[in-house]
Amino acid sequence: MLTNFFSNTKPVNTVFIITLFMCYLGIGFFTGEVGHLNFGLFFWFLTLFGFVNFVNSRNDLTFDNSYFFLLFVIFIGCFPMTIHINSFFYSNLILVIYVRRVYSLQSSKNISKKLFDSGLWIGISFLIEPFSLVFIILTYLAILLHQHVDYRKLLIPLLGLVTPIILSFTYHLWYEKLDQFYVLFHWYTSYDFSFYNNLTFQLLFGVIFLLVFISFILKTPKALSVKNTFRKNWILLCFHILLACTLLVLIKNRNGTEILYVLFPAAIIIANGFELFRKKWFADIILLLIFLISFVPLFI
Repeated sequence: MLTNFFSNTKPVNTVFIITLFMCYLGIGFFTGEVGHLNFGLFFWFLTLFGFVNFVNSRNDLTFDNSYFFLLFVIFIGCFPMTIHINSFFYSNLILVIYVRRVYSLQSSKNISKKLFDSGLWIGISFLIEPFSLVFIILTYLAILLHQHVDYRKLLIPLLGLVTPIILSFTYHLWYEKLDQFYVLFHWYTSYDFSFYNNLTFQLLFGVIFLLVFISFILKTPKALSVKNTFRKNWILLCFHILLACTLLVLIKNRNGTEILYVLFPAAIIIANGFELFRKKWFADIILLLIFLISFVPLFI
């Protein structure tokens, strides 16, 4: 029943999912998991939802259904600490815009512009979260997969990357704040993961990655057996989530919001797994269980 309802992208599905997010928001506020409620918080998350859905639908990363959006919102509900607006949120939003350009390299139109834009967005994200620079690997992987390899196309992302960095340097130089600029290049981190030493957190994270692994096992043979655009996108998706996990290891000052980096590719991969379930009742049970456990952190 649930899978049938979300097997399309009708407006009623979107309204239901946004209402579900508002429920998470309200319950999180009253239980203290969400610090404050205001229009800005809701606006920025609606903006994030708009971009992630655009990336998914425009590049056909899943079939024409609402599984991805539903799973993405449910996963946010699983980790209510992600419902905050801070540097991690802004960096994640910028990276979503960045991957929009990377996945769009499947089309041969405006390749140079897309490559410059991808580098530009990575540069902006770098100014917010320096370790997000690891995602530049995704650009060069896309260039390789979509066979756009030549020396000019290899240089264009770097030109985009250095543009905001040079502008930032100029700004800090003008206002004599170069110390703040040089902090971006302090390549040290903390491997203190004590923030994650919570049984509920570990169980939820484990469930999500178990579903990612199962979906990967189910989808990969089918995706790689056919030489089409999705085959290349699937490879990019797998590297996308690996780079997101790498970023989680590298970043400093962990507070939980950084989990957003992983939730976007995880939701897409799991949605692809859901599409392969032939027995709808089995998919209904899994979806219902994920939905129910998403409320556990709000009451424990």
